[in-house]
Amino acid sequence: MGGRHWLLDREADLETLWDRMDNDALDEDERLPYWAEVWPASLLLGEWLVRNRDMVAGKRCLDVGCGLGLTAMIAADLGARVLAFDYVPEALAYARHNAELNGVPQPLWTVMDWRFPALPQGAFEFIWAGDVLYEKRFFEPLTALFRHALAPGGRIWVGEPVRTVSRPVWDDLEREGFVPRKLTTEKVALCGQEPTVNLWEIRLPEG
Repeated sequence: MGGRHWLLDREADLETLWDRMDNDALDEDERLPYWAEVWPASLLLGEWLVRNRDMVAGKRCLDVGCGLGLTAMIAADLGARVLAFDYVPEALAYARHNAELNGVPQPLWTVMDWRFPALPQGAFEFIWAGDVLYEKRFFEPLTALFRHALAPGGRIWVGEPVRTVSRPVWDDLEREGFVPRKLTTEKVALCGQEPTVNLWEIRLPEG
């Protein structure tokens, strides 16, 4: 991606980590190890960052649910000033390791719950997330986070695989006062498959 190979270490794959979990981890927060995989939406986001390197260079950026750190690393390598967070501390340990492994500037990695974001208001010119709107219960906290953290004139990029559960989200965002538009729909090659992924841009009305 972007003319280079990215190396990603992880403890194990999603299924293996899931099998190791005990019942205490399967509470209402469902701390499932989704962070251990690279998802098609993140690959398209990474490609989009590379295509728009001049746009993000030097800008304050927020990576929501960074997982193994791929998109945060790409942006940092392009010169962006990246704060990347995940809910799971293990994910951030591997993300930090992966940035070191790839020899890129370390983003600011932090453990955070998007329901309770510890972020300055209007701090980020760009916010992105890959495949985070797959459950309806995530909509309200994420829209609150976007509204709080996005700088005036800023942009949010969300990658999402084409799936039924996400279809109402974009109309709901419009009703919440956001301006969403689909930037591109592309097939993403991953592990012998080519799922179709949408990339959306979300903005707040100016003025």
